[in-house]
Amino acid sequence: MEVTTTIVGNGIAQAGAFGTLNAAAAAPQCLQVPMGKLKIGVRTDQLQALLGSCVGIAFLWKKRGCCGLAHCLLPEAPEQDCEIGARYVSQAVPSLLRLMGATEADYPDIEVVVAGGAHMFQRHSSRLQVGQQNAAAAHKYLRQCGLNVSYCRLGGKCGRTLTIDCATQSYAVTDIIATAEDQLHARH
Repeated sequence: MEVTTTIVGNGIAQAGAFGTLNAAAAAPQCLQVPMGKLKIGVRTDQLQALLGSCVGIAFLWKKRGCCGLAHCLLPEAPEQDCEIGARYVSQAVPSLLRLMGATEADYPDIEVVVAGGAHMFQRHSSRLQVGQQNAAAAHKYLRQCGLNVSYCRLGGKCGRTLTIDCATQSYAVTDIIATAEDQLHARH
């Protein structure tokens, strides 16, 4: 497996597929955010999601000193869902804002990072275009709330990790690209 490192968001660097972050804070706790879940982090926490067709939506709120990460599985909830959660993009955006205690007046202070939404299936059925649908939903619901995306890496054909460092209020998006050998093993 080949890993392409991207250094963004205040110079945070990631080494290896699931490496450690070079941050000023000592002994950060890396909290994995599973599919359909969201987490809020503070101080030395690091939040991380492994994304394929799922979309990761991160909020970095420097003034409040906290960050949130949602790992969204599907674009739209079948019904209006007021429960806190991140199974659906339509549910995740308001859930993050509520859990972080943000009001509309705070929205300009919140940095938004979006990643994932890859096309992970070889077939071209519209039902299997979940990544594209998730990406469109992320843009739609963030725009509805008046939140501006500062960094976006959506689409493509590879998985990604999205890592948020709450201590430095920074982020890293790392592409995970299968090598020819990985692809050969996947066919057998």
